[in-house]
Amino acid sequence: MSVEQLGHILREQGKPECGTAYEEAIPLYRRIGDQPAEAVAAFNLGHAYMNLPTLRDLAEAEGWYRHSLELRDERDRQGQARCLGQLGLVAYERFEEAQAAEHAEEELLRHLNDAVGFYHQALDLLPPDAVDDLAVAHNALGAIYQNAGDFDRALSHWREAIRYWEAAGSLYHAATARRNVALALAQAGRLADAREYAHAALRNFETYGDRAADKIEKTQGLIAAIERDMESLKH
Repeated sequence: MSVEQLGHILREQGKPECGTAYEEAIPLYRRIGDQPAEAVAAFNLGHAYMNLPTLRDLAEAEGWYRHSLELRDERDRQGQARCLGQLGLVAYERFEEAQAAEHAEEELLRHLNDAVGFYHQALDLLPPDAVDDLAVAHNALGAIYQNAGDFDRALSHWREAIRYWEAAGSLYHAATARRNVALALAQAGRLADAREYAHAALRNFETYGDRAADKIEKTQGLIAAIERDMESLKH
């Protein structure tokens, strides 16, 4: 536990040595037969390879998330779902990298399909009260379906994400999702709907006052841009 805690501290500091600490903790948990703790350590090692620029390695991240999934007790549905969600995120990150490198359409679709599959598996496992996890999965599926060109399905998942974040009391996340939906709707030419979502996002952000000053300003700018586009269509 002490070695794993060191890994947490180092990861919060952005230091690549966190990977060494997690890799040391995992066989120690195995020696004492603490499989749930080993699963958590493997999951955190996946995060290290996923999120730290100095360690970034999607293949390693995927391997550790899969290892964590294999160690989860079948009754730990939320733990399994979180592993599947991270595997979905790995697939989506691969899509974005392949898209930036202008890889073949077939490869892009393969990564998107992998991401969709993992996130839907996660949704099937999540209990109804895991509102934060449900919101994250639906929000990710919204982005994936938008990239796949299925805007109606994307909008359906974004609405679910907003609903779950509101249920969790996470108005900041709900506001961010609403702003993203407004941007997507504006790009699709649905300006009236875009303005409605942008105003709702602004109301959410305003509850945070100065802490969300930057988001408030950007959302006000988005509303102004949408209204200019709406006005220009009248002439």
